[in-house]
Amino acid sequence: MKKRLKKIVGFLHLWAGLLSGLIICISMMGASIFVWQEELTNWYYSDIIYCQEKGEHTLPVSELHRRVTNAYPGKEFNFLFVENDPDRNYAWQSYKASENPGWTWPSGIAHYLLVFVNPYTGEITGHIDKRTDWISLSRFLHQTLLLEYELGTGIIGVAGLIMVFMAVSGLVLWWPKTIRSLKRRLRVKWKAPFKRINWDLHAAGGFYTYLFLLFFATTGLGWSYSWWRDGIVKLMGDDPEEIFSFKELPQIDSLTYLMGMDIAYESVLNKRHDWGTITFGIPYSENEKGRILAGIAYESADSWWSTSDYYHYDPKTGKQYESFRHDEKLLSEKWRHSNYAMHVGSIYGLPTKLVAFICALFFAFLPISGFLIWWKRRNKGAAAKKKQGPQFNTVSNNLKPFPKLLEVKKGGQEKLFND
Repeated sequence: MKKRLKKIVGFLHLWAGLLSGLIICISMMGASIFVWQEELTNWYYSDIIYCQEKGEHTLPVSELHRRVTNAYPGKEFNFLFVENDPDRNYAWQSYKASENPGWTWPSGIAHYLLVFVNPYTGEITGHIDKRTDWISLSRFLHQTLLLEYELGTGIIGVAGLIMVFMAVSGLVLWWPKTIRSLKRRLRVKWKAPFKRINWDLHAAGGFYTYLFLLFFATTGLGWSYSWWRDGIVKLMGDDPEEIFSFKELPQIDSLTYLMGMDIAYESVLNKRHDWGTITFGIPYSENEKGRILAGIAYESADSWWSTSDYYHYDPKTGKQYESFRHDEKLLSEKWRHSNYAMHVGSIYGLPTKLVAFICALFFAFLPISGFLIWWKRRNKGAAAKKKQGPQFNTVSNNLKPFPKLLEVKKGGQEKLFND
């Protein structure tokens, strides 16, 4: 019974891997690049990210917003990103979905710009077009295979579920019967032929990265399936419909919707002295209701989660009407705010980024090594059949002469030789 079960698991493991292998390999290659998104962006775009000229005071954010809007007519900038580094420029983001999307990811976006402005002088230093930026594309290669968002995330979601199954079924196939077998399956015999090295890497490497594979797959499934997110929220003892519940949005109009921007921003700056990043979101001008949403990310030695506080402001008056601090969050809300950092490996800095990078490369390698194992066994079986030549039924061959021998006894040797 155990052998039959293992055979069924092996069959499912093989074909699940063959069907999803190419998708997983491509997705994981994109992930291995995007792990270093922050470092690559700061290096590749250093000439527009860092200030060439500094002053004693920064300009009001409303003035920076006006200059960016004038420099890019027809585009509305709704998010400001500020790093707690006096040498860095501010970044304003403008995003608009395409009215006639195709089946590729870029076709679903009319524009997606990140414009950098010197906060001391107001000079526009340049922009990153995320529709064509290779660092941003590495993320969406991982997340959507560069397909239309719903289609791409759906395919990646299925691949993520298959990865979870592959991890479980792989452990069943790997599980040794004896201590001697266990020792063999925990190491790679580097001096062996390539075939053996490849098998050892697939088996032993898969075992050592087993928990990481489950972790990264399960944290990624939240982008594809709402039922997965809600299920985790329920496991943490919270109601999915009650988390992130906020007060009703204030009424705004197109003439006064940003009058309180500077007041709100100054309030955010004074919330914490140890802030690391500020995300400052303003409502769209055509909205009848809206709020300024300010997020403050910071490091805390007292928490295992990503720590951030959120404040809501009336965009007309700049008056704060709601706060949502880290210590007030439910357990599931802390998880939701940390899930991205956990998935990309940035939650604890360089050590966890290295883990995510190595795992992403290895997960891209697993489908390749699994395919090679299957291909070698398939060719070996075909070669063995070819070497043996045509098969004969030895039983029937041995029985055929018997009638002839009977004829010899009855009719003499002439009959036998004539036949």
